[in-house]
Amino acid sequence: MKEIIKEYTNYMVPFYAPADFVVKKASGSHVWDLNNKKYIDFTAGIAVTNLGHSNKDLIKILKKQSEELWHLSNLYINEPSVTLAKKLCKNSFADKVFFCNSGAESIEAAVKIARKFCSSTVNKNKNEVISFSTSFHGRTMLGIALAKAKHLTDGFAPLPRGIKNHPYNDISNLEKVFSDKTAAVILELVQWQSGITKADKKFIAKIKKLAKKHKALVIIDEVQSGIGRTGTLFAYEQFNITPDILCFAKGISNGLPLGGILTIDKVSKYMSTGSHGTTFGGGPIACAIGNKVIDTISKKSFLNQVLKKEVRFINLLNKINEKHKCFEKITSAGLWVGVEVNKDSKIQIDDLIKKSHDNGLMILKANASTVRFSPSLIIENELIDEGLKIFEKSIISLL
Repeated sequence: MKEIIKEYTNYMVPFYAPADFVVKKASGSHVWDLNNKKYIDFTAGIAVTNLGHSNKDLIKILKKQSEELWHLSNLYINEPSVTLAKKLCKNSFADKVFFCNSGAESIEAAVKIARKFCSSTVNKNKNEVISFSTSFHGRTMLGIALAKAKHLTDGFAPLPRGIKNHPYNDISNLEKVFSDKTAAVILELVQWQSGITKADKKFIAKIKKLAKKHKALVIIDEVQSGIGRTGTLFAYEQFNITPDILCFAKGISNGLPLGGILTIDKVSKYMSTGSHGTTFGGGPIACAIGNKVIDTISKKSFLNQVLKKEVRFINLLNKINEKHKCFEKITSAGLWVGVEVNKDSKIQIDDLIKKSHDNGLMILKANASTVRFSPSLIIENELIDEGLKIFEKSIISLL
């Protein structure tokens, strides 16, 4: 294992600081390293493997589809992509779908479509996009320009122009960033960079009012919050807002690269042949798996279980905090949980993650004071209990 880690360091561009173990296999909500040490996975590939690792039903679909049709280009129609597009539309506000490979690409497509719509219906000067602080929209040049955070943008200037940024959940002076030049406003209804932070009702209402007044489109980034993560198929269902464009990815194909946008006919009709495209997006294997994912996760009974498991997480975390008084805040949106440690505990997040790994639990960093959990949506109750016992053990060792 040490040799592979050494070769990783030798040959990989240092964009990541991975854990000090090498994964060999995974099943359900368990992961094993090369030394056969077993871990409980509270990460699910960062909210991706929503139906667990090595899901047997999905393996059957992958095997069958790979034997029939592996790859085409989008110059030819494949049936799994059409079937998935229809299911997504039937289960949402949308009339049309565009498939790509990732969340960052879906953001690019959304902004391009919004600007194309406005230049076609109003004029080419209506091209500004409003985004919000502590957001995350991927690591492309456009994505980091939208987030406008120093740790993302430092060293990469000049950034794409035509973007205005405003504090998240702050309605004061919000009207000043809107104008006749505003083409779209883009936001996450649940942010993770600041823990797990939901959009405030008054904030949403003000955005809707201002977008309507200035004839701007509303883009909702559901790359992480979508596909059942928050207890509904898409989070917008809980926030009294209907987007003009919605971005999705991550959980849609349980680990195979697939993302895209949902939109309405009113908007999509201004995009023409050749105005956007992708080589791999909407491939038959990823879409075949996506069909099974949507069939499973869109069921009300499944989504109700996600919400019940959320309650289990919160109750157990509150019990831990009652004993050790170490959490400043516990936040959640379905099976997406943020735990902010208080300053008095003197717990360093990197140390907590390392100690959790040592004890057999995989968790994620949100920011300098917060960890987050995004487990499989089918994680068993006993693994939630066992994982949080490991989490508590890790905390105790650091207090």
